[in-house]
Amino acid sequence: MKKKPISIIFGFGFTFFPLFIATILLIIFSSLGNETPKVDYELINTKGKQITAQITDIETQYNVTINGVNPTIISYKYSENGKETESKYKVLEERKIEKIEVGNSIQIKELNGNSILKDLKPYDFESGFLLLFPIPFLVIGLPFLIYSIRNLKKEVKLYKFGKVLKGKIVSMMAKSGLPISNAGQGIIVHYEYQTLSGKKIIGESFTTDFSIMSDKKKGDFVPIFVSAENEKKSCIVPKLQSLRNNWNIEFE
Repeated sequence: MKKKPISIIFGFGFTFFPLFIATILLIIFSSLGNETPKVDYELINTKGKQITAQITDIETQYNVTINGVNPTIISYKYSENGKETESKYKVLEERKIEKIEVGNSIQIKELNGNSILKDLKPYDFESGFLLLFPIPFLVIGLPFLIYSIRNLKKEVKLYKFGKVLKGKIVSMMAKSGLPISNAGQGIIVHYEYQTLSGKKIIGESFTTDFSIMSDKKKGDFVPIFVSAENEKKSCIVPKLQSLRNNWNIEFE
């Protein structure tokens, strides 16, 4: 957070927050859809047997509005082969059902224990589009997240496996951070070091340790980590982490 606040904020914010919101909405709308049984409308409408049912309850969902219309759940019961069955059916057609009341008879089609109200298509909330909601945010957030993780892994790898060498300070430049929080504020240090093969390399590293500005000057030496695999990769040894974890590295 201190070193790369913008990429981390964009990465995590645009990746995980939309996924969290989409998950919550998916759970909410899925629970709303569970009030009525799922049926294959086309199959029942084509092959189902038409029988008469009696309406037992009519419930309007005022907490849900689709294009200014509230879904309505119609409960009904019917007898088939001597067995009485109760079911529910959700519709979004106010005009077609405005005259029906509890106790009225209504025509349904039944097939293998499933039923539909004749000439009334069921309303089923398509929750699948919620999975599309995070995509624009992921397009923005994932590159920042990947960039942050890649840089973090590189630096951690240097901390774990890097060789400790000395770098000669070439320049130090303060970098301002974000407004108010100052996150991202630190020092950009350029340094020169010599590899085991005798090659001189100019390295660049960012540190949040401001004491380096008062303790060191151009021409002084600082401890650095250098990759054993690629000696062009290096970073300044973080003083605070070194002291905290007893790395026993000299900083003087």
